[in-house]
Amino acid sequence: MRPLTRKRQILFDLCVIGSIIVSGLITYFSIHRGIYDVFPYFYLIPIILIAYSRPKLSIYGSILIGWLYVALVFIIGLPDIRTYTLATIWFYIFVSLGVLISTYSLEYRKESEKTCGAYYNSQAGAFSYNRDSLEIQDANKKFAAMIGYSCDELMQKSLPDLIPDWEDQEGFINKIRDKRRVGDIEVRIRTGDGSTRWVLVSAAETGDPVVICTTVDITDNKLSHASLTQANKKLNLLNNITRHDILNQLSALHGFIELSKQKITDPQLISYLEKEEQAANAIRSQILFTRDYQNIGVHSPQWHNVAETVSLALASVDLHSILVDIRVPPVEIYADPLLEKVFYNLIDNSIRHGNQVSKIDFSSHESEAGLILTYCDNGAGISMEDKERIFQKGFGKNTGLGLFLTREILAITGLTITETGVPGKGARFEIVVLKEAYRFSGMPVIHL
Repeated sequence: MRPLTRKRQILFDLCVIGSIIVSGLITYFSIHRGIYDVFPYFYLIPIILIAYSRPKLSIYGSILIGWLYVALVFIIGLPDIRTYTLATIWFYIFVSLGVLISTYSLEYRKESEKTCGAYYNSQAGAFSYNRDSLEIQDANKKFAAMIGYSCDELMQKSLPDLIPDWEDQEGFINKIRDKRRVGDIEVRIRTGDGSTRWVLVSAAETGDPVVICTTVDITDNKLSHASLTQANKKLNLLNNITRHDILNQLSALHGFIELSKQKITDPQLISYLEKEEQAANAIRSQILFTRDYQNIGVHSPQWHNVAETVSLALASVDLHSILVDIRVPPVEIYADPLLEKVFYNLIDNSIRHGNQVSKIDFSSHESEAGLILTYCDNGAGISMEDKERIFQKGFGKNTGLGLFLTREILAITGLTITETGVPGKGARFEIVVLKEAYRFSGMPVIHL
C-alpha cells in the first residue's frame, strides 16, 4: 500500500540494470556453449522489474531489452537461420509482454495512488497491523503525529505497544475478529512520551492477514466530558443537600402550623393558617419537582421493554380495582431511564382526574412515522381547549407538573406525546417513537 520511496526506486533501478547485465552474460556463455533454449527466459526478469517500478517507461525498456537480446544473438551466435528466427520471435514476445505488463501496471498504479492518497493524506489517523503477529504494518503521518511517533518508529512497534492495557487490547481484537468490520471503538493508546490518549477507531479486515484502522483523537472530548460530569455531580450534590434542608424546614413549618391550629380558635386566623399550609404544600411540590426534573437526561438513554416498564409503573400505584389491559407486542424503545415515570404519570393522571375510571388500555401499532404507543382510559377525557395546555408547567388541579415532566422525559430521545381523545369519552395519549428508536424483541405480551 505504501508508495515507492526514492530509496526503494533507486534500489529497483539497480536491480533492473543488474538483471540486464546478468542476462547479457548468461547469453554470452550460453551461446558459446551451444545452449539456445534457456537463456531467453532470463530477459523476462528485467522486463517485469521495470514494468513494476517504472510502468511509464516499461514499453521503451522492453524494446531496448529486446534489441539487446537480438544484437547479442546476431553478434555472438552462429549464422543459423533458425537461431535468427527464434531471436526475432523472442524479440516480439519481449515487446508484447512489456506492453501488456506496463498497461496493467499503469492501471494498478493509478488505483493504488488513489488508495494511497486517501490513506496517507487523510485528515484522520490511519494504521494497519498484522492480524496474526499484531505487528504494525503501516501508518500515515496524521496517526504518527497524533501519538508522538514518526512513521518509521511505528513500523517497529506492535499493537500491544500501542494498547498496553490487556483488557482494552483483548476487547479491541475480539470485536474485530467477531465482526470483521467495526466502527466507533473507544481505545486508550500509549503515546511516544508515555502518556495516554483516547482515540475512536474504525477497523476492517482485508483479504490478507492485515487489519486497516482509522482513528480520530477524542482525548479533549473525553476530558471535557469528565469535567462536565464532575461539575454536574457537585451541582447535583449541592441541590440534593439544599433540597433536603428545605424539606426539613417545611416539615418543621407544617408541625408548627398544626400546633397553631390546636391553640387558635379565631376563624379568621385559622383561615390564615390554612392558606399558609397551602403555600407550604405548594413549596413542597415545587421542591419535589426539581428533584424529578434534575434527573432527566443525567443518565444515558437505554433500551426499555415497553410491557415490562408499564408493569413496573403499575406496581407503584394503587389502581383502585381499575382493569388494565396491555396489548403491546414484544417491543423495546430507546428512551431516558425515567421512562417508567412517563407511564406512572399517565396512570396517576387518570386516577386523579378521570372521574371514576374503570379501565386503562395500553396498545401500539406501526405507522409511516414510526411506532405509535397508545394509552387510553374510559374517564371524563380532556376538553378541546386543554389538549395542549395540559403539558404546560403548572397547568392542572394538582401540581401541574406530571404531564410536563412526561413530555420532557420523552423529548430526550426525540419521542413526542399528544392527547387525541374525545372529550367525555376518555383520555387518549399517543406517543410517537421514531423508527430508529424502537426494535422488536422476544418478550411475551402481558395482560393484567
